[in-house]
Amino acid sequence: MSMDWSRKWFETFKGVVREGVDLAPFSHMRVGGKAEVLLEPWSEEDAATAVRICREHGLPLLFLGGGSNLLVADEGVSAFVLHVGRWNRVVRDENRLIASAGASLPSLLRKARESGLGGLETLVGIPAQVGGAVHMNAGTRFGSTFDHLASVRIVDPEGGIRDLRTSDLEPSYRDGGLGDSLVTTATFVLEEESKETIRERFTEFLEWRNRRQPVTEKSLGCIFKNPDGESAGALIDRAGLKGERVGGIEVSTKHANFFVNKGGGTAAEVVRLIEKVRERVCKEFSIELELEIELWGFEGGRG
Repeated sequence: MSMDWSRKWFETFKGVVREGVDLAPFSHMRVGGKAEVLLEPWSEEDAATAVRICREHGLPLLFLGGGSNLLVADEGVSAFVLHVGRWNRVVRDENRLIASAGASLPSLLRKARESGLGGLETLVGIPAQVGGAVHMNAGTRFGSTFDHLASVRIVDPEGGIRDLRTSDLEPSYRDGGLGDSLVTTATFVLEEESKETIRERFTEFLEWRNRRQPVTEKSLGCIFKNPDGESAGALIDRAGLKGERVGGIEVSTKHANFFVNKGGGTAAEVVRLIEKVRERVCKEFSIELELEIELWGFEGGRG
């Protein structure tokens, strides 16, 4: 269903307004339909303007980061989607790195390594953008985004620009506690170390990840959160679901909490595989697996 809106409402917005934009290229799995409208603000103030306009006119608004943990329905999403992927600066200020929301985690980690600032190596291999990583407190078994996060700058749901310290927030497992706010900038406080020491840790964590996860395949990262005291991947494996397939989407034979697009897969097939895995794990272990990925355009999901 198309939204009722007017371009005149966005006359004060500085940036790009595009209709009917295919979101599959933004997804690491390369599936999903179109956004009815894609907004690409030039600056933080323009993002705040977009939030205020959408709020004033009752327009649904979603924030798109790197698309590494997002599944968009094949039918697309009837919403305004705000994308800040062009905001990609990372600057050093003594032992701090200040990163724009659209900067990739790999570029942030590279800057840290080149600057001799340690602490972020546990995030190596995560293909997210900084804003999304902060919003979901992305991490690995070795550490999370909030471990070295000092402060964030956000656009709140009313369109106001605010600075928040980490102590103002209540992050949890895979949730930064930011609700419907848009992260625009994140500041990390790190430790000065030798570049060689940092490089060695990078290599160690990256090799561990490459051995255990399908990093070269099209996936959305971990599909499910780990239940208390359990590993979602181990539960799926023990349920005999490695290699289980629906159409072009397969439970990875390398790590069972990853679904990979083997070619021609669709978002609907991902959802069907999610349902199959959930049902089997619940039947075998009486454990309800909770999604780690975000859904747009599906009943019960956002958008």
